[in-house]
Amino acid sequence: MTAMRVERSWRSLRRTPALVGGLAVTGAALGTGVLVIPCWFHALTGLDCPFCGGSRALGALLHGDPVAAIGYNAFAVLVLLPVAVVVLVALARWEVGRATRWWPAGARGLRLALLLGALTMAWWVLRDLPGLGWLRA
Repeated sequence: MTAMRVERSWRSLRRTPALVGGLAVTGAALGTGVLVIPCWFHALTGLDCPFCGGSRALGALLHGDPVAAIGYNAFAVLVLLPVAVVVLVALARWEVGRATRWWPAGARGLRLALLLGALTMAWWVLRDLPGLGWLRA
C-alpha cells in the first residue's frame, strides 16, 4: 500500500523554517565566537577531528572569505555545508508534500550515508597524517 501524497502551499511550512532559523542562529553564534565548543578529541589527543576548524570556517564565510574558510576546514565547507543545504531543501519539499522522503530510501540512501561516513573518515585520517600539515586547521 502506497502513502497518498498531499501537496500543500509553501506557506504551510512550519518545521523547516524553524530548523533553518535555529541552525542559522547557532551557526552565527559559533562563527562569531559567541558560542565556543571546545574539541574534546583534540584536547585528549592533540589531533584534529573532522570538524576542527568548522566554527572558524563558518566565521570566515560570514565575513565573505571562502578561501580562508576552506583553509580552516575544507571538508566542512565543500562537503558538509552543501549536504546540509540539500537536506534542508529536501525537508522543505517533503513537508509541503512535493516529495515522499527527505532522504533517499533503500540501498541508494544507505550508499549515500555510507559514502558520507567514508568521506568523513578519510578526511579525518588525511588531515592528521604527518607531512600534510596544510590540511590542519
